[in-house]
Amino acid sequence: MKICVLDGYSVNPGDLSWDELAKLGDLTVYDRSMPEEVAERAKDAEIVLVNKVVFRESDFRALPNLKLLVELATGYNNIDLEAAKKYSV
Repeated sequence: MKICVLDGYSVNPGDLSWDELAKLGDLTVYDRSMPEEVAERAKDAEIVLVNKVVFRESDFRALPNLKLLVELATGYNNIDLEAAKKYSV
């Protein structure tokens, strides 16, 4: 299973370990991602974790393997919820 963290620095500035998450699959962690990098960086991922990254309908469309999108913050205004429903994520 491929797992991608798109803005790891915002939740882990270096004082935590990603090891437990890595045990669940092939983990890639990016410190920061720009909106135009989301589709390329998360390609083939089944699970994507975000905090500040804006996740748009075009990102859902570009990621056919996506099964779970995890918000690592208390708010979720950075995720297009209608698109999440449309793509069953």
